[in-house]
Amino acid sequence: MLSDGRFTLEIGSGERLNEHIVGKGWPAVAQRHEMLRESLEIIRLLWSGGYQSYEGKHLRLEDARVFDLPDPLPRIAVAAGGPAAARIAGELGDALFVTEPRADLIAEYEKAGGQGPRYAEVPLAWAPSVGEAAESARRLFRFGVTGSKVQSELPNPVNSDAATKLVTADHMAEQLACGPDVERHVEVAREWSVR
Repeated sequence: MLSDGRFTLEIGSGERLNEHIVGKGWPAVAQRHEMLRESLEIIRLLWSGGYQSYEGKHLRLEDARVFDLPDPLPRIAVAAGGPAAARIAGELGDALFVTEPRADLIAEYEKAGGQGPRYAEVPLAWAPSVGEAAESARRLFRFGVTGSKVQSELPNPVNSDAATKLVTADHMAEQLACGPDVERHVEVAREWSVR
């Protein structure tokens, strides 16, 4: 309500780093997708107004209501690292969010009915030199080179650190745009314009 209609809710099936801490274990991706689907159904139900109940395979809601629904309702962008999540985004979301430039994810999103915006996280590192930018990226974002399959399974920062211990600044310069050259940053961003 405070964002004056500019807020977008981004939701996904989770990462072990964030989710395992509640002590319920870390479910397989198929179960996480079922839970994501149920979560989106609950959000949509609550946003329809009034008191609502929901009985799903994983989630339950009893006599709940959102009293101060904003107008307009926020857009829901669903994160997708694979085709199944992209289909969920197309069916139940208003937008798609990806961290890899993959045309197959957009195709699945659209095939499932998705017509909304497509958001992407495009990593880049600016500094006065390529070396400084690459070193900064290595220090702050080296976990990003492991990809979503690894990132979603690591349970805590020490595991992320161990998985990326051998990542160098040169690796970072190969993986993302580094330095002051605006054209290089634009070139990398264009890779994300898969259509």
